[in-house]
Amino acid sequence: MRSYTNLQCFLTVFLLCFVNLGYNAQTLGLYEDDICHKGEWKTSNSICRSIERCPVAKEELKKNVLPQLCSFKGSTPIVCCPPENPVLKSYSATEMCSEYSELIYRRIKDPILMLNQEDSIITYCNDPNGIFPNVADAEPLEFPHMVLLGYGEKPDNNSWACGGSLISKRFVLTAASCENLGNKDEPRFANWARVGELDYLSETDHASPKDYKIIQRIIHPNYKSTSLYHDIALFRLERDVDFSPFVRPICLNTNNKLKPSNSYEMATGWGKTDVALLPSSHLLKVSMNTISAEECNKSFLNIMENKNEKLAQGIVDNLMLCAGNSGDENGICETGGPIHIKHNSYTCMYSQIGITSFTGLFCGEKHSPTLYTRVSNYISWIEEIVWTKM
Repeated sequence: MRSYTNLQCFLTVFLLCFVNLGYNAQTLGLYEDDICHKGEWKTSNSICRSIERCPVAKEELKKNVLPQLCSFKGSTPIVCCPPENPVLKSYSATEMCSEYSELIYRRIKDPILMLNQEDSIITYCNDPNGIFPNVADAEPLEFPHMVLLGYGEKPDNNSWACGGSLISKRFVLTAASCENLGNKDEPRFANWARVGELDYLSETDHASPKDYKIIQRIIHPNYKSTSLYHDIALFRLERDVDFSPFVRPICLNTNNKLKPSNSYEMATGWGKTDVALLPSSHLLKVSMNTISAEECNKSFLNIMENKNEKLAQGIVDNLMLCAGNSGDENGICETGGPIHIKHNSYTCMYSQIGITSFTGLFCGEKHSPTLYTRVSNYISWIEEIVWTKM
């Protein structure tokens, strides 16, 4: 009896609100079970239902939030009923890393071999060892996760500006600050992702570039364009990427407390190596050394003393990484690209620990450290979007 009384109260309040506020003129003119709002990607449609059949609407009424009215069935309101929030499960970044590691190998059935012998295994990768204290050209097949972001109506050599990393068939991980490189009056949105590239001015390099249209730019909800915190974004592509020896997703570091002393850190990108130079058309690599938050704060003291909102809280260790070039020359200056370490379980695989956010006060200079968004802090957010189980 109590639930019936509560429902009658809801209906009474609902009807009074619509009459008093003149909402009866704003009905959608739809009938029960009609679609009143098409769901976006991975979201169900909203359906016209009687209010008794819409738990979401009843909960909203408790907060004095009126649902959109489709029509009436007698005196019963038919409302645009959004889907209840389902508990969506996702694959973990660790699971997906294991899956992507299998892309390195290809088993070949040799007809000459006896039946009880194993197939031949071919490895498709380039896994050079060594540290590169000074900026060097990347080798073919060395960083198949690297992505160039384009900002023109069509992909061309003049539109590439930010970097990113491929983390699945459909998603590129990059910096939120790479979404729009223009301004309010003349926006320049990231429209294209190029994978499999090595030198975008060369037709004879050992590469296999392909361009994919970016159809959705998902910015972390806590990011503000006026600051450097939560500078992380996911760009969804129009279609699945074709994996090959030239194109393979990177693994993501999931351990927030991991200190990458067990492996050298490597930054890669097509950026400048000096503020006075043009960006490199050839993919570059350079070894980096991580710097403590305390030391990094000293490097950005000028920004913080001026009460600049970009670093209002200083370097927040669990959100950010700070790293500088380990050699005598300058580093790579390109926002959105990764800093990564070699994966300790899979050959030819890297684990991304950071996203280039701020390339220092003096772009690329060896004594000006770079600020990175710490990937491990955002694993849950990434997993829920990228690897949701349908």
